[in-house]
Amino acid sequence: MNIRKVRVFYRFRKILPLLFLLLYLTGCGNPAAKLESSGNIPAQTEGAADGAQVNQAAEKLNREVPADTAGDSGRIAATVIKVVDGDTFDARFADGSVERVRLILIDTPETKHPRIGEQPFGKEASDFTAKLLTGKKVELELDVQERDQYGRILAYAYVGGKMVNKLLLEKGLARVAVFPPNTKYVDEFREIQDEARKKGIGIWSIENYVKEDGFQSGGGKGQTGEDGRRPSEEKSCQNPTIKGNINSRGEKIYHLPGGRYYDVTKAEEWFCTEEEAMKEGYRKSKQ
Repeated sequence: MNIRKVRVFYRFRKILPLLFLLLYLTGCGNPAAKLESSGNIPAQTEGAADGAQVNQAAEKLNREVPADTAGDSGRIAATVIKVVDGDTFDARFADGSVERVRLILIDTPETKHPRIGEQPFGKEASDFTAKLLTGKKVELELDVQERDQYGRILAYAYVGGKMVNKLLLEKGLARVAVFPPNTKYVDEFREIQDEARKKGIGIWSIENYVKEDGFQSGGGKGQTGEDGRRPSEEKSCQNPTIKGNINSRGEKIYHLPGGRYYDVTKAEEWFCTEEEAMKEGYRKSKQ
């Protein structure tokens, strides 16, 4: 036995723990740190509830999207176990994890909104997606941003070689909804949308139903004008700028101009003052 080699081995074994500690402190051993620094996944979420729910949401945002198991296609294989509505479903991945998936670049009418309830063609869109996907194997294609502020995976979904996002647009069951940086197919999607609009099918069969920021909800207190704002006679000013939004958990949150989520927030109600928003049960956005 070479004594010199044995001594070198034992000396190296003594400093090995120090090397591992150094790697951990510099961030090499922390996958979450890599993800946060990549810019692809947001580090925080406004929509989450306070306390423990915020921590759970943050962990989900920083979690890696399950590894690709679909070969050279660059897509992620999964099985759909539940359809939530026209553009959202739950899927099980190869590692056994279950994630909520949101179809990107499109928006279907609501079916279970805590205030709006069911909108026209919401059920038709939900039934179409459920029939197409429930229990089926799908492939998910990601864009630039992998998750939204609620921790959902953002994807283009394929079943039988066809993209579900496109099919919903073709049937007139969805509108194009652009949220940068996920804009890979925006031009193609708009062409498909234009064809459905010309045919007057689905959501396009109702005059002035489809708006730039969503769908026109009729009647009652929540009725909006063409720009998505409540009628001016209900407000203390002509051009309210404070956005009121209800998230997926039913929380009512208002956003001020300049806030972190202001530009990407879809306003369901508009307010002139914070007092008006709070009177309607909204709380101020924390960011």
